[in-house]
Amino acid sequence: MYKFKRFTPMTKLDTGMYIVDDDPSFGKSLKRLLNSRGIQADYFLSAQSFLDSVSSEQDGIAIVDLHMPECNGLSLMDKMRDMLYSMPVIVITGKAQSNSATIALQRGAVAFFEKPVNEQSLLDVLESQKKRRKVQ
Repeated sequence: MYKFKRFTPMTKLDTGMYIVDDDPSFGKSLKRLLNSRGIQADYFLSAQSFLDSVSSEQDGIAIVDLHMPECNGLSLMDKMRDMLYSMPVIVITGKAQSNSATIALQRGAVAFFEKPVNEQSLLDVLESQKKRRKVQ
């Protein structure tokens, strides 16, 4: 089972989270973590399963793996933009290259994390994005 770095409790988030990662161990562990914090999260094993299941009208935040077969995280972000998804995207990776974060952020990601993901840092970004979406 994938282990996350511990954090202190925080308030519940009511925005849906969509986890897209080809590593079931990580994806399911992250889903359990978010659900245990009162955050509704759905897990998708591939970019295509996410696109087939989540419409562009749905609200939420996507947490996507950078390196996936068939459609990587950057390509998924491009498809989401082309299909008029308005949800923010957080990119995660276990195989970061020196410019991975810069490229992801330039392409529209709101945050970039390397695995293992620090729980508190991830939850802080989720909370910030939730507040930003309510203001808009």
